[in-house]
Amino acid sequence: MKRGMRRGRSKGFIHKSKAPKNQEDLIALKSKIHTDPSRAITLKTKLDQIYSSKANFNTTCEGKCECCKVAMPQMNYSEFCQLINEVWDTSSKTVKIDLICASIDYFFRNQFEKWGMDSLIKPCLLLSSEGKCRYYKSRPLNCRIYGLWPAKSYEERVDKFEKAYEGLLTREQLPLNTQCPYVKRVDPSIPITADLIESVFNQLDELDKKVGNFTELQIKNRENYRTFHDWLLLKTFGEDWLVKLTDFIMAADKDSMVDLVTQIIKATRSQFAKEMPDPRGK
Repeated sequence: MKRGMRRGRSKGFIHKSKAPKNQEDLIALKSKIHTDPSRAITLKTKLDQIYSSKANFNTTCEGKCECCKVAMPQMNYSEFCQLINEVWDTSSKTVKIDLICASIDYFFRNQFEKWGMDSLIKPCLLLSSEGKCRYYKSRPLNCRIYGLWPAKSYEERVDKFEKAYEGLLTREQLPLNTQCPYVKRVDPSIPITADLIESVFNQLDELDKKVGNFTELQIKNRENYRTFHDWLLLKTFGEDWLVKLTDFIMAADKDSMVDLVTQIIKATRSQFAKEMPDPRGK
């Protein structure tokens, strides 16, 4: 299944990855892109270059945020690094703790058989109180291309989800079973094809190798590709903690999970109010 068309827990919580801390990542990125420090470019600049390398993805999005209020898509590691830098530099401690706690809640709500639609409906955590994106200029590729997928490709995406939830949900009940009709391209001169989109994702994979030192095998296993909330938990608590939680989630009933998530969130708020961790590794 192509990226941008997947939902659910990323493989990284089962197959361990070694994504380094972000402060070291950005230093490595600058040194590898340009050996001359005076020519070093920022991660934001590099990402913007990739986003605009094949076609103009800018749209006349009307900001109805029907997609954002349903789910936060998966993103490449380098995209998360850029977002978390901005979020942590501009947010209060209270907002940061709220983000981590909401991410914990999302992590537990992963199985449809136990949580129903709550396992599928997970609104973006970066929306403002007015329901608008607070980091629109740094939104990941999956956000940029929603509404722009070729019709056939998007229908194939829905076909796969329909099959996966056969007997549980009808096609019409699947979240985002159609693309947003309000998204129109500013410059449609270059047709957007599935191959073109995949080529941009490939560039992000190459950037992840520099930023996160991911191996070819890790890229193949999509260990560099997770949701913002899963990335945030990984960088805050570590892989081992998430693997243990995953094992518990797979075996526990809903009531047991509700009790545990309540305890974890309570402990997290108490601990982080005293000492706030930095998921960037600074």
